[in-house]
Amino acid sequence: MKRILFYILMVTLVVSCKQSDTTNADVIARTNSQVLLKNEVLAAMPISLSEEDSVTFVKSYVENWLRSTVLYEKAIDNVRDRDSVLAKQVDLFRKELFINTYEQLFLQQKLDTLIPQKEIDAYYAEHKNEYLLERPVVKAILIVFPLQKKTEISNVEKIIFAKKGYDIDDLKDYCFRYCQKFSFSEEWVDIAAVRQELPFDVRSEKLNVGKYDKFVDTANVYYLKITEQIPAGHPMPVQFAHDKIAKILLQSRKVDLLKNMRNKVYQDALHKNQFEVYY
Repeated sequence: MKRILFYILMVTLVVSCKQSDTTNADVIARTNSQVLLKNEVLAAMPISLSEEDSVTFVKSYVENWLRSTVLYEKAIDNVRDRDSVLAKQVDLFRKELFINTYEQLFLQQKLDTLIPQKEIDAYYAEHKNEYLLERPVVKAILIVFPLQKKTEISNVEKIIFAKKGYDIDDLKDYCFRYCQKFSFSEEWVDIAAVRQELPFDVRSEKLNVGKYDKFVDTANVYYLKITEQIPAGHPMPVQFAHDKIAKILLQSRKVDLLKNMRNKVYQDALHKNQFEVYY
């Protein structure tokens, strides 16, 4: 029976949508003053519902419409709109709804959402003290070898612990060829993210800046060097503030665009004598 009801419902909905005039065949529900058309229900129905869910949706939609409509009719019959207060509020809401919809369409057509990096950098330079770090951020080198790779471990230690220093490109080249996992970060990262890469039992230890720390667990040996660090409470790097600043600049751009559009519409109407003022 549900399958039969589903197909009857779908056929009547589709057929009624093809009719140009509103007839009894178009109507799926009626109250004293309002009608609900089948094509309204069809338009509101989510795509890809099962047969059973489609029937349930239609029943629920119609019942909700009936409950709302009969309550509205009851309110109309019992509320006296003295001095047209409610009517004025409805007119105001309708006006604002049309204006807001037009402005959204205008923004979709005219608003450039791409914020150049130079604008973000300029804003950051003026407001960087408003963007402070809650935790330290670092630039770091992390190298990880399995414990069984004794030759590779020995070779990399000769490079990184050499008293005369080393060529970073030589170290990168060696890691590319022999290392299981490594990172030469040139961007700032949260120190918590770096700690997550270390053995669990040393994640809370103090990390040195400017020299390598060595950590070992049952599987790997880890070499970590914090090359740079910005402490908590200091201005964050611009890359960390990028998204927040972009939202601020985009909102400012929206405000300016709408302000200019509203003024232009007014000035155009003024020059075309589309309104009169009496005072």
